[in-house]
Amino acid sequence: MTTETFYDQLPLLNDFTEVANPEHYRPVPDDWVVAVGDVRDSTGAIDQGLYKDVNVVGASVIAAVLNALGHRSVPYVFGGDGAALCVPGEQAEAVTQALGGVRRMAREEFGLRLDVGVVPVEDLIHEGHTVMVARYRLSEVIEQAVFIGSGLYVAEERVKADPDGPFGVPSTVTGPADFSGLECRWDQVPSHRDEIVALLVHATGASLQDNANIYDEVITRLRQIYGGDDTRRPVLHGQLRMSFSPRKLSTEQRVRTHRRGRLDRLLYWPRVMVKNLIGSALMALDWSTSATQWGNYKQDLERHTDFRKMDGTLRQVIAGTVEQRNKLEAYLQEQYERGNLIYGLDASEAAMITCLVFQYEKEHVHFVDGADGGYAHAARALKARERARGA
Repeated sequence: MTTETFYDQLPLLNDFTEVANPEHYRPVPDDWVVAVGDVRDSTGAIDQGLYKDVNVVGASVIAAVLNALGHRSVPYVFGGDGAALCVPGEQAEAVTQALGGVRRMAREEFGLRLDVGVVPVEDLIHEGHTVMVARYRLSEVIEQAVFIGSGLYVAEERVKADPDGPFGVPSTVTGPADFSGLECRWDQVPSHRDEIVALLVHATGASLQDNANIYDEVITRLRQIYGGDDTRRPVLHGQLRMSFSPRKLSTEQRVRTHRRGRLDRLLYWPRVMVKNLIGSALMALDWSTSATQWGNYKQDLERHTDFRKMDGTLRQVIAGTVEQRNKLEAYLQEQYERGNLIYGLDASEAAMITCLVFQYEKEHVHFVDGADGGYAHAARALKARERARGA
């Protein structure tokens, strides 16, 4: 297995319960790098009502890096207010340029500060941090990266602590960045239960195996409390409605037309409006073309949502009841007091979707978060518990 094709050749996990087992993971090659993008003071921006802007900027990091790599298959994770990707070291310069371009877009279009950086995996390993990855089958055609170890977290913290330091992308780097594929064309999805919970759980065991046991128990308890996938999925295809609001569609428009001429910017959202009208009609008519079975698209979108993931921290977006959340919190608080984990969660009325669509038939994945900035608020709660413990 060469380092260039390392990720493509990893075996696939078919059951999410398997992501807790370290035996399924392989170390990311030490000649790769971790690319990081994180919105600074994301919770402050979200408290000002900018949750959609924060979410889109975070997803833009993934779009720009994947486009810079020519859609090469690399592992990545979306965190709500940012993202991390592992890429071969020989692509570091192209990735650096893309990250600089996303930072510039975030500042000029949304007034948001995005900290970006590139951290060599070799450096993380030398300091005793683990970066291990596996592939999980999200659907019949989409695979999702899952990670264990402290490496991604440490890489992000290094960049956030000193964005102008040795791992930060220099301020003179401003692109180019290609945001093709980024789409934000769906209305918020109201919970089909009482609420949507964004959950973060960080195991604090003494070893990878200890953490695996903790995560395995948490995943089991989540299933006991919330039931199977069909009952706790935050997005069901019957709830999906395309947006026709110029204000809502303007978020995508601002990203995709960044630094383009005035005419392109003015015409972008009417074009999207027309595409949404046509797409809604094709889906309603169960129309099929040579490229896409439109009648199945909403069902495919439901299956392609990343509502649960692992990046060294367990992340889930769950539909449930207030009673279920109370049971979950009681369990997590007990485990926190025992020193097994740190957690944070946030409850909202709806889910928010940000899409990465390179091909409508197969290559589309949909990032899900709580509609009021769920992951960012959950992260704030987790950090508060971490400080209270002195971890």
